[in-house]
Amino acid sequence: MKFSNAATRLKGIPHISRHSARILYDFILTEQPRDCIELGFAHGAGSGYMAAALDELGRGHLTCVDIERSRTFDPTIEQTLEGLGLASFVSIHREVNSYNWFLKKAVEQQIRDGRCEPCYDFVFIDGSKNWTIDGMAFFLADKLLREGGWILFDDYAWRYADALERGKSATDGVSIRELSADQIEQPNVAAIFDLLVATHPGYGNFRVQDNTWAWAQKTADGERSVRQESKSRLRSGLRRWFAARS
Repeated sequence: MKFSNAATRLKGIPHISRHSARILYDFILTEQPRDCIELGFAHGAGSGYMAAALDELGRGHLTCVDIERSRTFDPTIEQTLEGLGLASFVSIHREVNSYNWFLKKAVEQQIRDGRCEPCYDFVFIDGSKNWTIDGMAFFLADKLLREGGWILFDDYAWRYADALERGKSATDGVSIRELSADQIEQPNVAAIFDLLVATHPGYGNFRVQDNTWAWAQKTADGERSVRQESKSRLRSGLRRWFAARS
């Protein structure tokens, strides 16, 4: 499905902007990941754009995982994908309180002769924004990500302090006031990316876009510095950068 057609049908469904969606769509077209997984799907808007790109390629599959509470969202991911006519490209899974339990089961299923056989080419972590939950998600996802594959984190600079200022006392099942003051103030995803991902010897080609999206490729030969870039001016530039490396 062409991007413009997907954008028309997904208009008004939260929580991804059109230019972020274009970057994600172009990434799928350029890198052509065969097996993708999205951790945290909410209403399924981002899922819809990825499914549209897979449909445009004519191959590939997206696994979407979130918590049971997502069944109550309006619209649900099922309704979003049905509206696009792209449900066949997506498998939807829900866990009671964390997508990490899905990843745990995936690791179990991929054990071959005492080793975990990777099964994904792209991992999109777009869920809890919590050091403990998403730090563990990275550890598990790393076992499942194939060499040369990409991992993307959303909400790089998001803080619990921002949620408190908007009157929220809990997010994704985490009670904010039970956290330490420094964890509330510090962007948890940035800590995960900067301390765990960017220091990992098996990863490189780090990109942080507009302090919201953070990319890394599973390669020991990639660029080690973290580049700060702008989403707004990189929609086509990022695609060229991915294409130049393929």
